[in-house]
Amino acid sequence: MIFKKENIARIGLSAIGFVYVLVGVLTAMAALNLGGQKTGTKGAIGFLSNQPLGKTLLAIIALGLLCYVFWRMYQTIFDSRNLGTGVKALFTRAGYFTGGLFYGSLAFLAIKLFFGSGQDQNQDVIVGLLNSKYGSSVAVILGLILAGKSVFEIYFVLSNQFKKNVHSSEIPEKAKNLLLKFGVIGHGARSVVFGIMSFLTIRAGFTARNEDLSTVTDAFQFLKYEFGAFVLGFVAVGFICYGLYMFVKARYLYVNMH
Repeated sequence: MIFKKENIARIGLSAIGFVYVLVGVLTAMAALNLGGQKTGTKGAIGFLSNQPLGKTLLAIIALGLLCYVFWRMYQTIFDSRNLGTGVKALFTRAGYFTGGLFYGSLAFLAIKLFFGSGQDQNQDVIVGLLNSKYGSSVAVILGLILAGKSVFEIYFVLSNQFKKNVHSSEIPEKAKNLLLKFGVIGHGARSVVFGIMSFLTIRAGFTARNEDLSTVTDAFQFLKYEFGAFVLGFVAVGFICYGLYMFVKARYLYVNMH
């Protein structure tokens, strides 16, 4: 039955996978001067709106992202993985909650674009804070949060828990190998991008240049300017791998939903 929790999770993971593959492909094409554009997840949603059957694509992606939000909120509230209420468990569940909020904002953007309105009000609020008298402090705090996210991405793939989750799952050995390879490369690429976003945001705070919040697109532009198209293309491939990692998770769903 399509409305089973497991199927809702699969739809959500597939939607996330599609968005990341699209980000990676568009950015890799830009790095190779084959068209495309250096963009983040919001830019990828906007790209869909300008394509043939754009409304249909936006509706599908919005539905998929909302499924992902449901899954994360279900994990947060009902503790489907039996993590408990310890400090580490609550931190993990808080991560599920914030992840649900982020992708919920993407779903909201897709819905707004579907109805012909693409203004990002959340971004406007952040920009307003950055340009307030507390802008420098806000920028540094946001930068430190991004730095924490960057470190966590590396910790996640290097921790024994990541490998243990994969190896203890009842999925084919080939799928386990794909999860490990795509997961390491994908999370590594995300760590690089979050790290650069952190650097740019904190630098803006200390230099009082708080015009905007550093985005994934800014990080990609920084990579190309500082390290060249090859490095940008390499990181873009990492985003594609992260998308494929999500597709494999969607196919086998080794995370316990019950």
